[in-house]
Amino acid sequence: MKNLVYILVVVFSLPLHSQWITVQGENYHNHSAYDQFTIDPYTNSMWCVSLYFTTVFDSDGNFITFDENELGDREAGDEINFGFTQGHIFFTKKLFGLYSFDSYQKQILYQSNSFNEITNDVDTLFVTSSNGYLLKYRLGIGAENTSLNARHCAAKNGHLYTDRGSYYFVENNGIDSPIWQDPFSLGVPTDVMKFDNDSDTIYLSFDNGISKFHNGIGYDTITPNNTTNMPSPNVLEIEFDGDNNLWVAFGDANDDFFALGKLEGDTWSEVYTAANSPINFDEFYGFEFDTLGNIWVSSGKDLHTLENSNSPGWLSNQEFTISAPQISVYPNPAT
Repeated sequence: MKNLVYILVVVFSLPLHSQWITVQGENYHNHSAYDQFTIDPYTNSMWCVSLYFTTVFDSDGNFITFDENELGDREAGDEINFGFTQGHIFFTKKLFGLYSFDSYQKQILYQSNSFNEITNDVDTLFVTSSNGYLLKYRLGIGAENTSLNARHCAAKNGHLYTDRGSYYFVENNGIDSPIWQDPFSLGVPTDVMKFDNDSDTIYLSFDNGISKFHNGIGYDTITPNNTTNMPSPNVLEIEFDGDNNLWVAFGDANDDFFALGKLEGDTWSEVYTAANSPINFDEFYGFEFDTLGNIWVSSGKDLHTLENSNSPGWLSNQEFTISAPQISVYPNPAT
C-alpha cells in the first residue's frame, strides 16, 4: 500500500500542460538559427540567425528575412550576433565589426575582425572578442577598450563577470579576479553565465552543475546531489521564466543537447526530451523566454512553444503543427 500511495502522488503531481505548438520554418524563413537564437527583451521580437539569413518575428507574428543586402557580405568563417538596448538594435559581424541596426539599417560603429557576442547592462554594450580585449560601447558616446580578455561575459547593475576558459568577477577597479578558488565553484565551466530576473545573483554553469554567486562570492550549488530528477549535471544553457523559475538545457557526456528542464524548489518538475516533445535535440539552437513568460525553443528550422493563456494571439491565426498534449515524466518509467 505504501508503494501504491507513492505512485499516485507522483502521477497526480505531474504538470499537465497545453500542447506544444510548432512554427514550421520551412513555411517561413526556411533556415536554421545555428548562429544565434535570441529575443529582444524590449519588443519581444524573435531573431533567428544563420550565416546568410536573419529572420525576425515581430510580436504580432509578422516576419521579415534579411540577407547580405541588409547585413553586408558574409564570408567563410564569419558569424553574426545581435544585441539590444532600449529602442536600439546592434549586431556584430565577426570579421568586420560592430554595427547599429536601428530601423533595419546597418551602420558601422567599430571595426574589428574578431568580435563575437553582445551583452548589455542598460545602455552599455559589452562586446567579446576572440583575440582581443572586451569592448565597452555606449551609443552616442563611443567605444572604450578595457584590459579584460573575455570570450563571454554577463553584466547587470554594474556587476560584471567574464569567461576566458574560467570564470572571473570584475572588481570595481576593473581588475578581474578568478573565482575557481571559491569552494562553490564546480568542475569544468561550460561557458554559460546568467543573472536571474529578480536579483544580482548570477548562475554559472559547469559540467558538474550550477554555482550561484553574488558580488563575486559563491553561496549555493544546484547538482544531482541536492535536486531530484536532474537529467544531467552537464548544463549547457540557462534561462529564467516569467516567475523567475530556473530552466536548463542539458547535455550528455559529449556536450550534445538532449533535455530541457524546469526547477521548482529542489525538484526538476518538468523535463522535456525528444520522447515527450517535438524538439529536435540533434539540431538544438537554444531557447528563450519572452516578457510574457512564454518559452520559445529553436530546433532545426522550427520554433516551438508551449500553449498557455499568455501565448500570442497570432499563433491561433496561422497554420502550425500542433502536437498532442504531453505529460512531462523523467526518468521514464517513473518509480
